[in-house]
Amino acid sequence: MSTINLLPDDYVQRRRRRRANILCLALFIVVMCGVVGAAVVSERSRQYTQQMLERVNADYEEAARLIEQMRTLEVQRYRMREKARMTASLVERTPRSTILAVITNARPKHTSLVKVELDTKRVFLRNKTSGKRSKFTTVSQRRAAMTAPMVVTMDILGKANTDVEVARFIANLARHPLIGSVDLAYSEELKEKDATYREFKIIVTLNNDVDALDAIRKTGFTTAGAERKIAHASRGDIR
Repeated sequence: MSTINLLPDDYVQRRRRRRANILCLALFIVVMCGVVGAAVVSERSRQYTQQMLERVNADYEEAARLIEQMRTLEVQRYRMREKARMTASLVERTPRSTILAVITNARPKHTSLVKVELDTKRVFLRNKTSGKRSKFTTVSQRRAAMTAPMVVTMDILGKANTDVEVARFIANLARHPLIGSVDLAYSEELKEKDATYREFKIIVTLNNDVDALDAIRKTGFTTAGAERKIAHASRGDIR
C-alpha cells in the first residue's frame, strides 16, 4: 500500500530548513560556550601563573637581600678580625722584663751581655708559583702579606771565655718554653789588652704560641730575681 503525502513540497522544505537552522544554532551555541569556557580557564591560569611569578620574584629578591646582608656581615667580620689581629700583634704578649729575665737566668758564669736588640717583624711564607703572574697572584700575595704572622726576634751580643759557655748559653735558652729558636750568628776570638775572650752573637726567636704567665709558672722564676743579675750581666746598652 503506497503512502500519499498531502503536504506541499514547499512546506516540507521550509520545515527541513528550519530544523537545520535550529541544529546549526545549537552547535554554534555549544562551540561558543566551549570557546568562552576555554578563555575563562586560560585567563584564570594566566592570573595564577602571574601571581606565582610575582611570588617567586619576591622570594628571589628577599634571598638576594639576605645574601647581600650576609656578604656585608662577612666583610665586617673580616675587618673586625683583622683589626683584632693587628691590635693583638701590637700588644706585647710577653713583657720585656720577662724576656730580659729569661736571658739573664740562662746566662752561664763568666758570660756577659753587651747588647740586646728586640725587633718585631712579619714572617712571609714562600709559595711555589709558576712564572706567569696575574692580578689574582698580586691580590693573593697582598692578602698573604696582610695576614702574615708577627714574630719577635732578638739579637744578643755578648762575651764569654770559651765556646763551651756560649754553647751552654744557647742550650739554656733553647730549653725555655718562651724561646722558639736559637741560632748562633758568629763566635770569634778577640783580644783586649792582655785578655782574650770570645765575642758571640745569637739570634733568638720567641714562641708566639706560649703564654708568658704559663711559662713563668712552669719555670718557677720571676723577674725580681733576674733584676739583681742585670747589673752584673750587662756591660753595654739593652734596648
